[in-house]
Amino acid sequence: MVPPPPPGEVVPSYGYLVLSPGERLTLAGHMLATHQPDGPVVRVGFAWPFIAVNDRRCTWCRNAWPCSAASWAEQVQVDAYGWAL
Repeated sequence: MVPPPPPGEVVPSYGYLVLSPGERLTLAGHMLATHQPDGPVVRVGFAWPFIAVNDRRCTWCRNAWPCSAASWAEQVQVDAYGWAL
């Protein structure tokens, strides 16, 4: 028989962690401060045809925006406060 896993969760870029609610919110705030998009929401080229491109990337991990770390951190704040800060 396999024992149940310890109480914790998989945190992007950190792995499996067991955090108190305060530590979880602190880590989420840190992640939202470091994982930011690198450009405007929509970039429009000045050639025909006009094409709107959303090719933003995270400035920290260089993954497509929103990166998994920013998505996790935003969901933590929504769970705690009802909205993301």
